[in-house]
Amino acid sequence: MNFKKVLSLSFVFLFATASVAFPANNTRNVYSVYSDNFNGAHFYGVNDNIPESDTDAIKFDIWEDQWTPGGTMTSESVESSAGDLAPEGNRYMRFKWKQYTWAGCGYTRKKGTTTNANIDMSAYAGGTIKFSVRSTSSAVLQNCEIGFSIVNSGTEVQKWQYLKNLSGFDSTSTTWQELTYNIPTGTSLSQVRSFFIVRQTANVVQNDTLDIDNIRWVKSAEPAEFSVIRKKVSDNSEVSDQTTPISFSEDTFGQGWAVADQYLELDIDGDLGGNNWKVRFYTNNDKEGLYNIADTSDVLPTAWKISCSTLPYTNYDGSAITDYNSLEIGENWAPDGETLYGLYDAGKVRVLGEGAKTWYPWFFVKAKDDSSQASIVWQNVPGNPSQSGCHTFENTDAGGVTTQYYDALTDFYERKPKLFFACNTGNAKASKYTASFIISLSYE
Repeated sequence: MNFKKVLSLSFVFLFATASVAFPANNTRNVYSVYSDNFNGAHFYGVNDNIPESDTDAIKFDIWEDQWTPGGTMTSESVESSAGDLAPEGNRYMRFKWKQYTWAGCGYTRKKGTTTNANIDMSAYAGGTIKFSVRSTSSAVLQNCEIGFSIVNSGTEVQKWQYLKNLSGFDSTSTTWQELTYNIPTGTSLSQVRSFFIVRQTANVVQNDTLDIDNIRWVKSAEPAEFSVIRKKVSDNSEVSDQTTPISFSEDTFGQGWAVADQYLELDIDGDLGGNNWKVRFYTNNDKEGLYNIADTSDVLPTAWKISCSTLPYTNYDGSAITDYNSLEIGENWAPDGETLYGLYDAGKVRVLGEGAKTWYPWFFVKAKDDSSQASIVWQNVPGNPSQSGCHTFENTDAGGVTTQYYDALTDFYERKPKLFFACNTGNAKASKYTASFIISLSYE
């Protein structure tokens, strides 16, 4: 980071492709169909009009026995809870058979409002479709099929496999299990219609359920990659030279807290599945911020903020969302004026009132030897949905107890968190400050 020639900052990327954005979604190592953290298909609501330009758009379809009054199947997105945890992120899909007859469903490529479309998934030839599944019904586990569909000479062809025939299947399990569907050798994937389909046509039991999570297409034997791209706050475009420092407007120097003119967009492309993984941000030295190169004891307070989307938030079509997140920073001090509780969003306080001062989306940068929760910007913790996602807030209650909050990326158009930076230059004494920062991905 620098204020023209005043401040400078360099980054060290661990396990990262530092300045190269990943290719088109349909050539990534992993293409997500249903996930809280990874990119691929863009999910739209049933009545949404899909832009012609979005070639990754999908909608959820249910196919039913049309002669059965009231329908034969329902679906819902279920939030994780203490006694019911999703294997990845903090939610999963539940399908329920309502009648004693067949029903099926799927995630299908769409354009416009209802028109079916296709996508070229040839990059995944020889690969797999992986997902997590759960059911307490032996009828479902023994008779349910999953697969995908292609279009061949204008005709849709469905490629089915029974759950019980997939790699990883345990017929005795009533808990989550990860299964692998091997994409059939020789299948042309140039026109894929549905990424993931489910059906049961025999031994249907009323109110039986099937839970599904973390659906993704995976290339064979591809390692995980981590991308970090510099973008402009002003218009969210990529910085032309990804090696240039992150900078601040010159007129913000000496004015207190200022937000950098660029941010980092993060992206993970790899089959981390529901594993325990973390993205951390900290200095590559023993200083918690930018320091004076002539007097290393002179350190400027430096902070970061992670957002699930660009600021201000927008819908998939670019229209505004009524949301009060801003890039304005305020300090909440204890009544004695000696203790700084945290850095709050000044824009929210103006709209929502004084109570917003106890919610802190900005976090002070930690030194290299600090491996605490405070350095985590994005993570997945299996079995702990409240600690999975982007580390977006801390809140201090009236008793002084601080709680950390994480937001899932499920509802966002692209799952690429944005990391913003700020520095308080109000007490700057020198003409040049510097620091080296590390952003790292680690997983088990």
